[in-house]
Amino acid sequence: MLTDDMLVARYTEGDNKAFDELLARYQSKLFNYIYFIVRNQEVAEDIFQETFVKAIVTLQQGRYTNDGKFAAWITRIAHNLVIDQF
Repeated sequence: MLTDDMLVARYTEGDNKAFDELLARYQSKLFNYIYFIVRNQEVAEDIFQETFVKAIVTLQQGRYTNDGKFAAWITRIAHNLVIDQF
C-alpha cells in the first residue's frame, strides 16, 4: 500500500488516480469531522468540496511539503474553512 506522501508525489507528477485514492482514504472521516461541527448537511458538503479544491490547488502549485502529515494538513484546511463559515 502506498503512503499518503507517495500518493501526493504521484498526483503532482500527473497521476490523477493517486488523488482519487487520497480522497477515498479521507472522505468519510473528513466529512464527519466537518458535519460534527456545522451540523448542517448542505453546509458540510460545501465545505468538504471546498477543502479538496483548496488541497488540489495547493498541490498543483507545489506548495505542499511532504512531511508525512497529509491527514493533519487536509483536516487543518477543513477546520479553517469551518471557521471562515462562521
